[in-house]
Amino acid sequence: MLCFAVYKAEQAFNRVYRAALEPLGLTYPQFLTMRLLWRSGSSSVGELSEQLGLDSGTVTPLIKRLTNMGLVRKERRADDERRVDIHLTQAGRELEAKSGEVLRCIGQALQMDMQQADATLQTINQLTSNLMTRAANVRTTGTDGDSAPHASIV
Repeated sequence: MLCFAVYKAEQAFNRVYRAALEPLGLTYPQFLTMRLLWRSGSSSVGELSEQLGLDSGTVTPLIKRLTNMGLVRKERRADDERRVDIHLTQAGRELEAKSGEVLRCIGQALQMDMQQADATLQTINQLTSNLMTRAANVRTTGTDGDSAPHASIV
């Protein structure tokens, strides 16, 4: 079953990440948030929610924990007080240098060369896109438009 294989892979990823992230004191969702902030420097809560694929009710407590850890700070926009921007602190920026070890650890655990990893990533991204499109179609029409599932792979 494809869905079970993806589920097991996600569990295995979580175990490897948990061990690799322990020295940084971060959880996997916190690490993903920090990676986004290391790339952009700052983002709004809404932008982070969208990029992470999580609702703001999940991201807000995550940001609160990162704030309490001294890695980020929140700032309301002067032009729109409803919008809260998240900025890296100096400690948050310094943590990026230590994150390279996490990526090295994950790379070793994958045991793939760059070409294999890129091909796998493209396949997973296509799978995700297909499933999200189908889920949206089911939500809006009440039907998935395909009554014949491929039983051998689901």
